[in-house]
Amino acid sequence: MGKNLRAAIAALAVIAAMTVGPLPTANAAVPEDSESHCAVQVLPIGSSDIADDPVCFGTEDEVADYLAGGGVGGENTRGIAASTVVGTVYKDHNGSGASLTFWGSSGCSGVTFGFPSLASGWDNSISSVRATNGCWVTLYTATSYGGSRLNCTPYCASIGSWNDNVKSLVFRPQGTFG
Repeated sequence: MGKNLRAAIAALAVIAAMTVGPLPTANAAVPEDSESHCAVQVLPIGSSDIADDPVCFGTEDEVADYLAGGGVGGENTRGIAASTVVGTVYKDHNGSGASLTFWGSSGCSGVTFGFPSLASGWDNSISSVRATNGCWVTLYTATSYGGSRLNCTPYCASIGSWNDNVKSLVFRPQGTFG
């Protein structure tokens, strides 16, 4: 009887899995040949938390919907509606091309956010940057905020010799420099 019971439970599990189908995921798939627009949480410097991987979409509007907590295509894929954009980096000059938007729990008033090592595909590929919500941004040519640095107060349409050389960045309160 033990074998029959186990076989029946296994069969029911298979039927249930086929009935439910695949579960939705937080990552919206973006074809590799398209221009991607991503969002990632940035943490206060000194935080022991680990940031999640970026979530990518096909358009900047989809990123905005995601950050507003509305999800994409009517699905609420992220349960956090209390997010504040602190800045965006772009793969091309003048705020164009693929983008990575950084969001935190607040703007930069009294808080400094850092990304000591940029996500794969974003290190050595930034050409312009914009900080928002009371933030300025400092770009670094080495991980862990090392190497040469450039302050954008709050926007750099072009980053000169730092183009495609940024490896880490800090969003800090407006009026402060790195």
